[in-house]
Amino acid sequence: MKPTDEPDAPAWGQLRAGLTLDALQEAVEKSGYPLQSTIFQLLERDFRVQQEWGFRDRISGEMRSIDLVAIRELQHAPPQESRIRPTLAVMIECKQSDLPYVFFSTSPAPWKLDLPVICGLGIADVAVTTDDNPSTWHFSAAEALDLTSHAFHNAEGFSIVSKCARKGSRLELSGTEAYSGIVMPLISAATHFIEASRPPETAHWFDAYLVCAVAVVDAPMVVAKNSSTGVELEARPWCRLFRHEPKNRGEFLGEVGRHLAVDVIHKDFVAEYFNGHLLPFAEHFREGTLRNHEVLATGEGFIEGHQFNPSEGLRDFLKPKSGESSSH
Repeated sequence: MKPTDEPDAPAWGQLRAGLTLDALQEAVEKSGYPLQSTIFQLLERDFRVQQEWGFRDRISGEMRSIDLVAIRELQHAPPQESRIRPTLAVMIECKQSDLPYVFFSTSPAPWKLDLPVICGLGIADVAVTTDDNPSTWHFSAAEALDLTSHAFHNAEGFSIVSKCARKGSRLELSGTEAYSGIVMPLISAATHFIEASRPPETAHWFDAYLVCAVAVVDAPMVVAKNSSTGVELEARPWCRLFRHEPKNRGEFLGEVGRHLAVDVIHKDFVAEYFNGHLLPFAEHFREGTLRNHEVLATGEGFIEGHQFNPSEGLRDFLKPKSGESSSH
């Protein structure tokens, strides 16, 4: 039976305090849970999806949960052929609203992103040497695998997002709601996942996770751009938000800080985003890990001097420090 306000209905189905079925239906539909369920059903065929994934907030230390975490093990070689098992991990927060999210300040991709990120390895970076120079170059795992040159990594983004709210008969913008409801939960969940996936120092084989943060919204998405004639508004189904944060004291390039990307996508664009953009990026990651599994496992790589040109890519020229080929 449906919930009802009829007085002779069973207690477990009787609505009280003047509540009607229509009012309850409206509250559920606006809550975001139907959207979360829809995205779960869309992804569960190809991902292992956990709803209400728990994490410890990086600022408050309190236990919180994010709507969905989707894990997809990528095709990999058997353990005797590869020390790395590549996996895609997507942190997902779902939001539903009748009012738009508005994005400002178009921004090119930063030269280095700390999210998406590769975690689960026993190294902080890859130390690369050559046969014609005594120097040692240090690269992140993403740089070593040329992920930073991929189109997905270099998508244009925005510096500011605001959520529209009603104020009488007018609308006003609030950056606080978007920040606290989307940005902070996703970054905190990703940070917790990265720390939780850290392997023991004695590990020989590694699960390498490509971690991404995605907000799925059932709401209008609008880009606001300044022009000679005023502000122009454009609807888009995918907007990348860049978040800048300081690094810990003493970290390399601490004055530069770190940049994190959160992709905000409309619910009707989810299939296109995953199949046309994120999964090809993950495949590029998978191919690189299989070719360079020994380099990623040891954190040491070698490139013949005449082939060393980071601007032209690294992954196809890297070899283990021993010089043995790691190609598969």
